[in-house]
Amino acid sequence: MRFSTSRAAACLAAATVFVSTFASTFASPAVAAEPALAAPGAPMRIMPKNPPATVKNGYGDDVKVPSSFFTYVCSQGPSGTIRHLDGSEQKVMLTASHCITPLPNLPDMTDQVQVNVGGSYQPIGVRGRANYVPPAAMNLADPVATYTTADWGFVLIDANVNPTHVSQSKTSTGEGPSAPVELTTLKDYRTLRPGEVSFDVAGQPICKDGSTTGRTCGTQLFRNRDGVFSWNLNYVQGDSGGVNYDPRDGSVIGVTSMVLGPLGKAQAADRIVEEAFGIPDGQVNEHFTLAPSDAPHADFLPATQEFGGLEDQINELNRGYVPPNPNEKLNQAIANAQAEANRVAQDAARGQFNPAEVGNLAGQHVDEITRWAGLSIAHNFGVL
Repeated sequence: MRFSTSRAAACLAAATVFVSTFASTFASPAVAAEPALAAPGAPMRIMPKNPPATVKNGYGDDVKVPSSFFTYVCSQGPSGTIRHLDGSEQKVMLTASHCITPLPNLPDMTDQVQVNVGGSYQPIGVRGRANYVPPAAMNLADPVATYTTADWGFVLIDANVNPTHVSQSKTSTGEGPSAPVELTTLKDYRTLRPGEVSFDVAGQPICKDGSTTGRTCGTQLFRNRDGVFSWNLNYVQGDSGGVNYDPRDGSVIGVTSMVLGPLGKAQAADRIVEEAFGIPDGQVNEHFTLAPSDAPHADFLPATQEFGGLEDQINELNRGYVPPNPNEKLNQAIANAQAEANRVAQDAARGQFNPAEVGNLAGQHVDEITRWAGLSIAHNFGVL
């Protein structure tokens, strides 16, 4: 924590015969730095624009939901100042593209980036540029795209917001905070060619701060052009965008991007600076400087407190709604399929058999039975 001191000189002048000067130095009372709103590892929120009033639940029914249901939930990455090639400067936060880009099947987002402190949302900046991440890469439908696609973006920090370079985090349930870690610089790797893989990071440690799982540490495995891959960091939804760093020296490796089981992918921080601002490889730290302040984090509200009343709000909006019983629906779907099979058999006995129609009906009934069977299993095990 940094304290400021001031010096005051006091002089006394005597009468006309002689002059004596007395100087004293007084230290002003120590004043703690203002808690930082832009803080690596802390929560970050973007609100929906024109959110729909209803969504379909797991049973396929339309239910009413509050607008907070669609809040984009991520964690903060490292903040600092970017000095553009033309010499101009901006305060920015490095983040993942999918934290500041509207996702498929979700409403568009506002430009303002906010944090929740003490139950009140406060702005810290606005969305900047981001690269395009295909939906198949985000939902893991195309693992190759997940592996190769960059996932970078940045936030323009408001002029009145002073970011800190201290990384820290709490879990979504409020456990923590983790010990403060001072970030030092960005890892400026040699930029790899498309398709190239390097194991120059293999075995090195890596830690992350995120607003869902807090701080976890693991082992780096390898890297490709934009991603640094690690084992056992155990990213969870809401950790996205949070800072990943080397615990040995506090250097920033990247921001949390995606996870495939125990395999995690961090978007390399140096590549964000190179791609977003056109900075040449090897010159990243000449143009990006981490925030100078070592101010402590503000008292951010954990997610369980922030969204703890969401379920009650949904129940209040949907008074009188009774969800279907999956077991009963499954039995009904099986009975419907059996009845349809009997009808088809009777038609076939009379020479009225249409293979295309039978195929379509069979497919419909299989889909319906499969759907309710899955919901029935989830219901019986208390998952749904």
